Amino acid sequence: MSFLLETSIFNPQTLPLEETIFHTANGYIGVRANFEEGEPEGVNGIRGTYLNAFHDTHPISHPEKLYGFPETGEKILNVTDVQIIRIRIDGEYLSLSSSNTTEYRRCLDMRKGWSCRNFVWKSAGGKRVRIETRRLTSFTRPEVFAIEYSITALDPMGIVIESAQKGDVGNYYDPSDPRVSGQAFQALEVIDTSFAGGRITITSRTKAKGTRLWVVVDHEIRKDRTDPGPPEATQIDGEACLTWNTTMVKGESLILEKKAVFCDSLRHEDGLKHAERISDDISGLKFSDLAKEQELYLADFWLESGIGIEGDDHILKGLRFNLFHLLQSAAGDPIASIPAKGLSGEGYEGHYFWDTEIYMLPFFLYTRPEIARNLLQYRYTILPEARRHARDLGHKRGAAYPWRTIAGRECSAYYPSGSAQYHINADIAYAVWRYWEATADIDFILHSGAEMLFETARIWIEIGNFFESAFHINTVTGPDEYTCLVNNNYYTNRMAQKNLEIAAEIFKLLKRSYPAVLSELGERIELGKDEAAKWTEAALAMVLPYDAERDLNPQDDSFFQKPVWDFAGTPEDHYPLLLHYHHMTLSRFQVCKQADTVLAYILLGDDDNSTIRNSFEYYESITTHDSSLSYAVFSILAAQLGNPDRAYEYFTETAALDLDDSHKNTRDGIHAANMGGTWLATVWGFGGFRPAGEIPSFSPRLPSKWRSLSFRIRYRGSAIEVRAAHDRVRLSLRAGPSIDIEVYGLRYRLDSELIVFTDRA
Repeated sequence: MSFLLETSIFNPQTLPLEETIFHTANGYIGVRANFEEGEPEGVNGIRGTYLNAFHDTHPISHPEKLYGFPETGEKILNVTDVQIIRIRIDGEYLSLSSSNTTEYRRCLDMRKGWSCRNFVWKSAGGKRVRIETRRLTSFTRPEVFAIEYSITALDPMGIVIESAQKGDVGNYYDPSDPRVSGQAFQALEVIDTSFAGGRITITSRTKAKGTRLWVVVDHEIRKDRTDPGPPEATQIDGEACLTWNTTMVKGESLILEKKAVFCDSLRHEDGLKHAERISDDISGLKFSDLAKEQELYLADFWLESGIGIEGDDHILKGLRFNLFHLLQSAAGDPIASIPAKGLSGEGYEGHYFWDTEIYMLPFFLYTRPEIARNLLQYRYTILPEARRHARDLGHKRGAAYPWRTIAGRECSAYYPSGSAQYHINADIAYAVWRYWEATADIDFILHSGAEMLFETARIWIEIGNFFESAFHINTVTGPDEYTCLVNNNYYTNRMAQKNLEIAAEIFKLLKRSYPAVLSELGERIELGKDEAAKWTEAALAMVLPYDAERDLNPQDDSFFQKPVWDFAGTPEDHYPLLLHYHHMTLSRFQVCKQADTVLAYILLGDDDNSTIRNSFEYYESITTHDSSLSYAVFSILAAQLGNPDRAYEYFTETAALDLDDSHKNTRDGIHAANMGGTWLATVWGFGGFRPAGEIPSFSPRLPSKWRSLSFRIRYRGSAIEVRAAHDRVRLSLRAGPSIDIEVYGLRYRLDSELIVFTDRA
């Protein structure tokens, strides 16, 4: 049952968390698991529906504004609410409470791709009714969200069903939490509402950008005995509603199906026509038909992307939960990326971060590379904005990708941990390199990838400088946001070095094999004749901080000059530190939100050596893991260093982070990057997978608790299945051409099946 998440406990206090956990999404639409009937009295839920990249802008206020500070922010919008179904039993509205609700159950079926909620409700007058609901957002029809709402009368009753569509909605905010919006924001206004039989259409527009949204909802109602008749249409206070009034005898059932189609003007010039066409296409389909399509889609997904673990069912369920929600979060077009909270909530305002390229894209790259390509293509579409941002920062050439954004502009008003994170350029270049390495997709390199690599490489020449024959990168912030504006951040310099090397390599490739493409690109971006040579020169001379006395890589030039944070004197309820201590205080101590030096080791495939081992142990002692990105990184390196059981201790923290709500903010949305990190910790860590040019490499190291681990990898058009036990590794070629691989450092040719025995039994 590791594909089924369920609860049978009705607890109003946990409902906001369940709204996230049981949400449904498909990369375009995300719908929180709110009650159709409305939240119970006293529950402060977050009622939300989101479309990936659909946002509006707002001015950023700076009481002391300096040159180049961002002036405009972007925020994902809570859009038209189509979940509303209200029930009146003999005049009393159905509203759940602990005293009137029994046989409660809700579930998320990750194999079938829908969520459910069932319960028996008893009115104050003693009338009982059984409610059974299912809902899905379609993976095969991305504009479609559907609800099946079944009512069974357990006593004779008069019943009124109201199905509504509310366009007058706003965003959630909480001034006390910096991880969510702190101000009210209602940017969507209804400009037209229409009824046609069982169809409601609402057209809305964003106030600042004027982006349009069309939502078409079709209704079908079926009753066992008598036809409930046509509905009454009403429109009050921004809500369009259809109402049926009927009677039901004991044992009689009624089913209401709502099929909603969302279209926006970001993707469709005539979105109304597109939405109506889709609605017409699915008019003859029942919820069960859409559910069959969903199940078939997911059967293929789990075959190609799933992971199997013998001996650890709880962890396996958490891992599958994470992979399913990653799939729900990934955009199917190059207009959008993956928000930090997926499409499950409004945390971080729906912004995209570097998390996508480093933590989430690898899962798709090695299982569904077409999605990885879309994610990279999105970064290409915002390259003009990245160039403008670089000019705002004072750079004459190159691009500076933003720390947080939706449409491409930098939306962080706090530059020390925002724009100062120049490593984002290198993170994106790293993802381009890994994509090129794993797919050999020359078309992408020629039309998008090379330009991204060249423009990101240029920024390092702009911000860095040679001093005493070494190349320094000063006044930047690495991924560890507890340490800002430092010189020669180890992670930034290592990744920048790789960025420069890759750009120079692709320059040589184009010069050798595609000179016309290089000529056109060079002319368009005004590439100097000696720029590629400078990239190589800077890469070779890059400063990589090293403490020879202790055989450690300090996080930056000054890191070891600071005192270590007083962990023993820090109360447990003062974590995460960022909510209890000023940022300047944190920056004056050796304390890591996440250890970015450790991250650099695993991304760039450093071999096991004393420096890495010493650094791993050192950063273990000063890292708080206040970032959800942290545990997976330590797990991967521990496995790489030959300690899978220590890796497993970290892995248990990351695998069920949202299911256990260990950071106490999953109500605001999932931690999508952590979910990607669990795949990396499983496949890169315990599975020992490493890409190495044309050759994928595998060196599995399983924790003692596991009997076996299985997963699939796509590499250069070949689908490779890996089944690792403690004493052997079985590799099978499931599709594509035969391929050279490495297993524990030895090379083999895989053309059907290979078994390699180990000495790790």
